[in-house]
Amino acid sequence: MVDTMSRRRFVGATMASIAGVELLRAVPAFAKSTSAPKPIPGGLSLATFSRVPANPDVHVLPPAVGFEMSTITDFNGTIAAADMQGTASGSDGSSWFFDADMRFMDGEYVGEDGEHHHGTFGFV
Repeated sequence: MVDTMSRRRFVGATMASIAGVELLRAVPAFAKSTSAPKPIPGGLSLATFSRVPANPDVHVLPPAVGFEMSTITDFNGTIAAADMQGTASGSDGSSWFFDADMRFMDGEYVGEDGEHHHGTFGFV
């Protein structure tokens, strides 16, 4: 028997497994500066799992044509994204659907300090 899970329950379980939403904040991985980038203004509401134009819970949009692929604003550089979907099997025989969104960004951005910086960012 396959246990079904609603999108809302899946998102809630996924977010609960993360040690904190602060981990989703973009920070430079390899940069000479420690100035944080400014996030995009819109993103996703976790309460409704829908796009919102301002004050989102998470500053990320779906990895699809027509949506902003970067998670930071005032960015000029290279962005690569992959969206993988499939099923996984648990040791108890249960089957689960997964959707993994992974991106990286490398380039110049305007930091929260208003200055230009260069950084490499990853998002999983």
